[in-house]
Order: sequence, then C-alpha cells, then structure tokens
Amino acid sequence: EKQVFQLRAHMYQARSLFAADSSGLSDPFARVFFTSQSQCTEVLNETLCPTWDQLLVFDNVELFGEAHEMRDDPPIIVIEIYDQDTMGKADFMGRTFAKPVVKMSDEQYCPPRFPPQLEYYQIYRGNATAGDLLAAFELLQIGPGGKSELPPLDGPTDMDRGPILPVPLGIRPVLSRYRVEVT
Repeated sequence: EKQVFQLRAHMYQARSLFAADSSGLSDPFARVFFTSQSQCTEVLNETLCPTWDQLLVFDNVELFGEAHEMRDDPPIIVIEIYDQDTMGKADFMGRTFAKPVVKMSDEQYCPPRFPPQLEYYQIYRGNATAGDLLAAFELLQIGPGGKSELPPLDGPTDMDRGPILPVPLGIRPVLSRYRVEVT
C-alpha cells in the first residue's frame, strides 16, 4: 500500500562539535536524508555549537507498506554534519540517526505525542563521539483531505536569513535571560 507523508525535521542546534578549521572553530551545517530526499540547514560560521533554529519540510514522501507498520516502525532518518570550507568540498564531521514520531491521518495532533519534544542525538565519527544534535522529527500522513489537514506551519519566515522557517514555538525551548553579578 502506498502512503504519502510530510516529514518535518526540527533542527534546533548542535553542541560540542570538533574544530575542523585551523582557527579552532568550524563552519557547520547539517544534511538530513530521508528515503530518496535530502535537505541542508544553513551554514553557520566559526562555531562549535551552532543554533540553526530551522525547520526542514520534506513534502510528498511516498512510503510503501501497511499503515500500522509505518506508525510502529518508520524509516530511519540520517543526519550528517559537515564543515563548509571556503575552497573545495565540505568536510564530514559526523553522523547520527533518528526515528520520527509518526502521526497517521486519523489521529489527533495533540499531547502527549504531539508536538514532538526536542531530543539529543549522539553524533559519531567512526567509533568516536563527535558532539550532540538537539532536534525533533515528525512524520505526518497526508490523508484524503490533502495537506490542509496537516498542522499549520505557523511562525513567520526569518526575513533576515531568507525563506527559512524557524522551529515552531511549541517545540523550541523557552529561553530565559539571567544576569550574573561578580563582586
């Protein structure tokens, strides 16, 4: 049976990446692979802890199999982190794997499963750990009513960065400012 989905990759940030440049920093970006599609986050310059705060949307993902199998055992998402070089190709920094939270078209988009929570995924380079990725992934089935039945992609695009969707408010962490006084 053919099922059609939309994958939403909520790429928030990475931490503890290793320095790939002579400056002691990296220019990291993430590439997300799912079935036959892939997309990249933007490149953030000179950081080992990039905060992409970016939503990648994979439309019209066709998967074949029984609906209950898709819900219980969805395909694996591969996320690779690269360092963008000014000259030449990007350098591989590490890889991690994730399983999306699946919402079938007959299910409600409501707590406790939705919206998905950000999770840390360990990044590996060979057998060594190479940092952590903070992200969430959801696979939403497109039912007979089409995409209009999917949860809205709310939030404005970030006009300073181009047509980039930020991670939605229900998923992104709530940040607080603190002031530290040293005497």
